[in-house]
Amino acid sequence: MQISVVIPVYNAEKYVTQAVESALAQPETAEVLVIEDGSPDNSLEICQALAEKYEKVKLLRHPNGENRGAGASRNLGMLHAACDYVAFLDADDYFLPGRFNIAKQVFVDNPGCEGVYEAIGMHVEDEDAWLRWKKSGKPLEKLKTIRENVNPEDLGKVLVIGGKGHFSLNGFTIKKKILNKTGFMEETLKLHQDTNFIIRAALVSKLLPGRLDKPVTMWRVHQHNRVSSPRSKQQIKRERMNFLMKTYTWCRDQSHEEIKNLLTNMMFKDVISIHDEFLDLSLIRRFWKRFTQLIKWVFTNPSMILEPQLWKEFSRFVISRGRVI
Repeated sequence: MQISVVIPVYNAEKYVTQAVESALAQPETAEVLVIEDGSPDNSLEICQALAEKYEKVKLLRHPNGENRGAGASRNLGMLHAACDYVAFLDADDYFLPGRFNIAKQVFVDNPGCEGVYEAIGMHVEDEDAWLRWKKSGKPLEKLKTIRENVNPEDLGKVLVIGGKGHFSLNGFTIKKKILNKTGFMEETLKLHQDTNFIIRAALVSKLLPGRLDKPVTMWRVHQHNRVSSPRSKQQIKRERMNFLMKTYTWCRDQSHEEIKNLLTNMMFKDVISIHDEFLDLSLIRRFWKRFTQLIKWVFTNPSMILEPQLWKEFSRFVISRGRVI
């Protein structure tokens, strides 16, 4: 089994060497595709040095050295991947020894398997990084994994609904051919493009669990994690809604009706939610505020006007007299 490891790099001068060398240490790694994404620090120089030092390391960049984001960088890596299997690693994280031992066996034992998901662990760099992580409201579990046995045909739904854990790209190994079904990553999503991709893969491919009780990769919590950077509630909500809409659109186009309806339900609830400062308003005023928020959102997303599930949810909302908080 030979694997192409895709590593997008942005402002990771402190960490990228460890990431690359942890990938090279795996016997299954045939190549490491390092995509330098227009970093303002010294990441490019370090990536160039790694490519010169190690034959398996291939350095890629966007045209004119542009910064295009993690999704576009991973797409560039997948486009250039020479192997039948692809794995992912963020430049500030690292593989543990034996990263692909279990995944490799799962693929051998299950010829129809198209992807293997496994647990990743948390490496907290220092106390300040941990405080920043907690303040951002991110999950505090130090093992990111699926906590229950899930049938492959139910995995996409489980990931959308939540409650049984989740996995990340750093613990995901795929057959490259599934890209013919999933498509590449949604480059317009600056956050959550990895979750969007994983859900799509789960809906159209047979994904099986590998090691779920112990990590195969460590993700690093430090003071510059993009996902824990300070953001307003409005910005967080906007990013979530963008993710839900992109995932909804893909499911609609691919005729995944049940998941499309679930996502519509989730968007509806997000749209009609109101800020804490409005909770002391009268029921009628809260209802009107939610209603106007919904109408405004529908007119900015006109495709939703024809979405039956949205109006089913609205009917329930009216019948309940707007009692949903």
